[in-house]
Amino acid sequence: MIHIVGAGPGAVDLITVRGQRLLSEADVVIYAGSLVSRELLDWARQDARIYDSATMDLEQVLEVMEQAERDGLTTVRLHTGDPCLYGAIREQMDGLDARGIGYDICPGVSSFCGAAAALGMEYTLPGISQSVVITRMAGRTPVPDRESIGKFAAHGSTMVIFLSAGMTGELSEELMKGGYPGDTPAAIVYKATWPDEKVVRCTLAALKETADREGIHKTALIVVGNTVSQTGYERSKLYDPAFTTGFRVGREDARGKHKPGTLYVVGMGPGEKKQMTGQALEVMEQCQVIAGYTVYVDLVRGLFPHKEFLTTAMTREEERCRKAFDCCMEGKNTAMICSGDAGVYGMAGLILELAEQYPGVSVRTVPGITAACAGAAVLGAPLMHDFAVISLSDRLTPLEVIWNRVEAAAQADFVICLYNPASRGRPDYFRQACSRILKYRPGHTVCGLAVNIGREGEGMEVLALEDLKERRVDMFTTVYIGNSHTRQIGPYMVTPRGYRYEGN
Repeated sequence: MIHIVGAGPGAVDLITVRGQRLLSEADVVIYAGSLVSRELLDWARQDARIYDSATMDLEQVLEVMEQAERDGLTTVRLHTGDPCLYGAIREQMDGLDARGIGYDICPGVSSFCGAAAALGMEYTLPGISQSVVITRMAGRTPVPDRESIGKFAAHGSTMVIFLSAGMTGELSEELMKGGYPGDTPAAIVYKATWPDEKVVRCTLAALKETADREGIHKTALIVVGNTVSQTGYERSKLYDPAFTTGFRVGREDARGKHKPGTLYVVGMGPGEKKQMTGQALEVMEQCQVIAGYTVYVDLVRGLFPHKEFLTTAMTREEERCRKAFDCCMEGKNTAMICSGDAGVYGMAGLILELAEQYPGVSVRTVPGITAACAGAAVLGAPLMHDFAVISLSDRLTPLEVIWNRVEAAAQADFVICLYNPASRGRPDYFRQACSRILKYRPGHTVCGLAVNIGREGEGMEVLALEDLKERRVDMFTTVYIGNSHTRQIGPYMVTPRGYRYEGN
């Protein structure tokens, strides 16, 4: 009889009880010496025949098994981790079938489980990822094209990548091409559960640099995905006191059903506590759940460490809003937080559009300091007269409509405040906008830039429109283009209201 046994990820005491028993009873042991700890052989009988398969090919392994069977002996084929993952056991079983030799399989703890333990992580975090892709890079052994790293990356789920530690440069490149941002959390786990285990965390873009610096080029797993950070997840329904299971009835109000909670749409301003309103802080304090885009939630997580947090990535706004409504339907007061003001490119509109689908949920909007106002305070007083706020993001607005609005505002002599001026997918929109405005305004028009408003690295610059056109801007920049009366006073950008004062 042949027993195919999973030895576990490395630590000697992580072999299963059944695996240990089979190993201790075996007459013949064929172990994967390049990956399995030799200390496991201490469980084998002293008179057992021991073979290291690292120096053997398939035919030689089968020959040893067949000879043991002819001699009436019991064999353990000891594989690393769980033999069903990259263990090449199918070809061995087919060979045994062809020879009429019986076998069974004893599962083991896989190294991807050992890696999760080393990282102290849960692969399947509610609201972040509910799927784990276990795969490897194509190398000397190819993988089917439909299972390429890039195609799997498009799903955005958690990935655990075997047998690829020596190709971290190609790996990170393929993952980013497939859809993961460069700042996606990643980890390298070298020899998970072994005595010389090593865990290194980094971002996807820094994967090769980190592996080279740490000297890790083999015997390691790469874990990639937002779950690696272990933040921003939703509370599990399994132990939610409001959730009914087959073993526990959820808490209900006196009328026998949940009284819907209130959904507050909260403008949190630029992000720092000192620039949030007292009402915004009070609402977040009283709510059981704080929901929002992951980046915004991370800004307030430290202020409310014991709250339940609900997050989704950018572009998943409707999903985020519906999850917030679901929390309210369970009886929880929920704060949907937005950067700046919730009613200015925030979630207030979408929340109100969806509200009628969630009867009983009351919606309240809490105002906040929007970027236009916060940036104006940094620059001086550029918005003292009529102004227009325009976003250059065409994700929800057709580009032709944006250009019509830019030109109309320029022609009407409004001060123009531009949100979302540039991104990786829109590198030239800002330059185009400036060119269109220059059709109606002179090149010396006073303009201003406010960057990282209310956050670390805050800064400002006052400059002419013809110079502004050549500036590099990003999603953390708010741009101000003055009207025909705007001027620079000292370091500040000022648009006069027209007050009469002595000396005018």
